[in-house]
Amino acid sequence: MRILTRKELTAALAERQCLRERVRLDPTEAIRRLTPLQAQDPPAPYIALAARLDGFERAELEAAIDARTVVKTTIMRLTLHLVTAAEYPAYHRLSTCVRMRRWRKEFAHLDEEQVVEELGRWLEQPRTNAEIREHLHARYDGVGETEWGPIWFARNVLPLVQLPPAGHWKDPRRSSFVVDRRPLPTEEDAAALVLQRYLAAFGPASRRDMASWAGAAQRDFTSGLERLTTVSYRDEEDVELFDLPDAPLPPAGTKLPVRFLSRWEQPLLAYADRDRIIPPELRPLKLTLSGDQTITVDGRVAASWKLERSARLTRVRVLPHTEIPQRAHGQIRAEGKRIARFCEPEVAKIEVAGL
Repeated sequence: MRILTRKELTAALAERQCLRERVRLDPTEAIRRLTPLQAQDPPAPYIALAARLDGFERAELEAAIDARTVVKTTIMRLTLHLVTAAEYPAYHRLSTCVRMRRWRKEFAHLDEEQVVEELGRWLEQPRTNAEIREHLHARYDGVGETEWGPIWFARNVLPLVQLPPAGHWKDPRRSSFVVDRRPLPTEEDAAALVLQRYLAAFGPASRRDMASWAGAAQRDFTSGLERLTTVSYRDEEDVELFDLPDAPLPPAGTKLPVRFLSRWEQPLLAYADRDRIIPPELRPLKLTLSGDQTITVDGRVAASWKLERSARLTRVRVLPHTEIPQRAHGQIRAEGKRIARFCEPEVAKIEVAGL
């Protein structure tokens, strides 16, 4: 069985995530290919697409959200994402497998079918979190003991999406929720589709990687692996990695440009073993928890970045976490100015500091 080196895995990730070369795609198709984008921080998916798409403008993604081809919702790891509407039902089904097993134990006294019918009918009209809390606390015994208990109760048992302008760059964070009425696939069909998307975007990957990314159990992907045609490799630690046949595997020496990434970027969260994108010496920084915006050099995180704003100046502050080769400094300055113009198109002056 072929052994893939760390550098080969890093190159594969960059290639599949459009971080080696920017491409021209509309936002809906880009999100389908990349898998759902983290949207805990409203600007994050816009910055993520700006790193990957040539000529991307904020209005394009906002138009897709307004047209409901992209929706904002809570899926993997109980966090907010932007996902293509057509494939949202599969992501909802898979990401709630573990949570629904717990739900059925905690609320064994409730009739699940009846709850889905009653609550789904009520949530055909837009409801706020406050309205959901009040309604569920009054209607269902054992719900409402904690502030977020009723919210997770509803989001687990029903596919709920946020209505625009939720998902816009300037998301007001006072969202209304409605039930998504697209039919839900079986767990087996959902696992197959989501696994196919995951491997296309992040493979080769181990069973642990798949489960960690999805917030699911490894067994929830078993049927997906059985349905898909896959190939296997080993990494340098002798862990089995699965992939799609003929998926790109660039050579270890592939040149990878500097890229400025957003908060909680999917490539940083896509694996249990994150060595291909986060060097081991940076693990104590816990960047995947802090949500720092990161910079990749040669395909791996080397620094964080943030914007410092004033009336006439936007400063891109680079915070190195490891020694950055001199050859990358020019790319960092160029990419820093590029992302600053994207985030602050009206600013008069931009500078990059910290190198």
